[in-house]
Amino acid sequence: MRNYAIYACAVTIRIVVCFAILAFAYQFDFPPFMVLIIALLNDGTIMTLSVDRVLPSNTPDAWDLAEIFAFAVAYGLYLTLSTIVLVIVILETNFFENKFGVALESEVDANGRKDHNDRQLHMIVYLQVAMISQALIFITRSHGFFFMERPSTALLGAFAIAQLVSSIIAAYADWGFTEIHSISGGWIGIVWIWNIIWFFPLDWIKFAMKATVIRWFRERRERKAHEVARASGGEVPLTRTTSRAASIHESLYSNRVSFLKRAARRAGFGDKRVRMSQGELQRFSSIQAAQTGATLARNPSRAH
Repeated sequence: MRNYAIYACAVTIRIVVCFAILAFAYQFDFPPFMVLIIALLNDGTIMTLSVDRVLPSNTPDAWDLAEIFAFAVAYGLYLTLSTIVLVIVILETNFFENKFGVALESEVDANGRKDHNDRQLHMIVYLQVAMISQALIFITRSHGFFFMERPSTALLGAFAIAQLVSSIIAAYADWGFTEIHSISGGWIGIVWIWNIIWFFPLDWIKFAMKATVIRWFRERRERKAHEVARASGGEVPLTRTTSRAASIHESLYSNRVSFLKRAARRAGFGDKRVRMSQGELQRFSSIQAAQTGATLARNPSRAH
């Protein structure tokens, strides 16, 4: 669930920020219908997370929204950059035309500028956004490098089908009502290679976030716990359970028995230390000794 939350937030940030920047910078009017297609394909892929084979964390996980949003912002801004750079290279240079012999549908104007809302450019951006957004799930689901933890067959199959559908739409869709036009195999190959190049650094972003921002969040949380302990004069409170089994048990039942804990604290039973007077300990020991003697008297040992 944590993997899905990071993925969903990252894709949302990526789409909103990316198209907002393109709209302000180039008056780029991306068709809303294609955003719907991207959402449908992404959600279809993500549904298979319910049967994914994910390695458990070494420590119990917690719903720390600061960590989730930190990962999501880092991934989302990086993916936004991948799309913006692609659009800049297409609109401001002739790199792809000179190297691969591809071209957009519309001609350049008298000033040598390309149409910022070319129908094929819309399709190129759709394909790039859809493909790399779907691939992000392999980054969020793994603790280390994405290729070190094999996903389930269902997730791999759903991802492959989504990539195939996206490529088929890019190759054959000519939908005038949404201002897109099919692109050549050369453009599809360029987008595939572009996404592969931008995909691999995502693992290093994950590692960098864990070593800097996420580590800082956790150290700050520990400092606050120590400050609370010093202020109360007691021991450092435990903010995490010591095992995954305890974590699961707590998540299932803590909300259902919390009223008992509150009642116990009000009644004075909430103190963690058990106190007993010396006289009470002696009386308890005497009773124990008497009961042991009576048991031995009823069952005397037999001589052999």
